Amino acid sequence: MTKSYNLKNNVIEEYLKENCGKNLSLKTIYRDLKLKRRKAIWLLNQSNNIKKVQAQQVGCGKYHIHVYTYVE
Repeated sequence: MTKSYNLKNNVIEEYLKENCGKNLSLKTIYRDLKLKRRKAIWLLNQSNNIKKVQAQQVGCGKYHIHVYTYVE
């Protein structure tokens, strides 16, 4: 049984909309939604309402991290 993902019905976008105002990591997102990591990254990049959070906003000194938030 395969799941089809529709860009009009992006499950990650709906999940982040429910958790509006939170900065959620990629691992938290794909674990809670039971998705594969690669599929989650693809869905995150396809949405215009999902923004990548800057590392300094969450207290990290790295240049690139996988933390996302919902923006309308």
